[in-house]
Amino acid sequence: MPVEPRIAAVIPAYNAAAIVAAAVESLRRQTIPPAEIIVVDDGSRDDTSAVAARAGARVIRQENGGPAAARNRGIAATNAEWIALLDADDISYPTRIERQRHWIEETQTAVISARSFIAGVPGVTVPRAADFASLWRRNTIRTSTVLLRRRAWEEVGGFDESRALIGVEDYNLWLRLAHAGWTFRLLDEELAEYRPTEASLTFQTPRFAAAELANVARLAEQLALSPEMIDRKEFELYRSYGLELFHFRHFALARRYLREAARRGPIGWDARLRLWATILPSRPRVGSLHRSDPSR
Repeated sequence: MPVEPRIAAVIPAYNAAAIVAAAVESLRRQTIPPAEIIVVDDGSRDDTSAVAARAGARVIRQENGGPAAARNRGIAATNAEWIALLDADDISYPTRIERQRHWIEETQTAVISARSFIAGVPGVTVPRAADFASLWRRNTIRTSTVLLRRRAWEEVGGFDESRALIGVEDYNLWLRLAHAGWTFRLLDEELAEYRPTEASLTFQTPRFAAAELANVARLAEQLALSPEMIDRKEFELYRSYGLELFHFRHFALARRYLREAARRGPIGWDARLRLWATILPSRPRVGSLHRSDPSR
């Protein structure tokens, strides 16, 4: 079986003993495997390191610093030109690297990504490319499908390791890369599978909402974005997360988010009804709301 020497894989893992082996094995079973698979054990209290090593990964252990710190540590530990990112609770489909490697000669491309299968979530068509404006509107990059150019990662200073960004540290990097002029190649095919656990950050809506807002503030500082862009984005986040928090019955926090959105602009009758419902003693559920896009 041929090996792609220019590609290494990096998996951050925290208390992932039950799932990390499947992630490692999915990379080992690639039709064109990476030259090495690095698992960064981010201060786990279980047998993550031992399980990953038995599965065939090179294991690096560090004190808990979050997924951004773990990814940075793993990328720094290899000289590979491209890094296949994968989270410990995901798996790569067998032809992932084979399909993505066709695009690695594009000199200005920093990220090659694709769709991922998410059980219970309808598949969506992704655009063929992304720029700063489109990513600012909506994150269409699935981290566990990303093939990342090392030189681009180095140029913008890697993943931001601020703990306030945990859950959106990847989105922060994509926006900084796009702002720096790097291009993105998005393949409209499923090349990975997202398998969330109860501990997955996507299910921690209040924490995720706070991270999204922290990311906007951080990007305003990092990229010198206009106040108008920041205000509009914050309005959209307060409104969308207010609705989501209402759906998951976090009523006090939903009320705070929706009030903040209403302070910034018109929120519409659907959001206003839910804001009123958070104040009523019975707090009824209004309508049917869906969880926000898991790609964020």
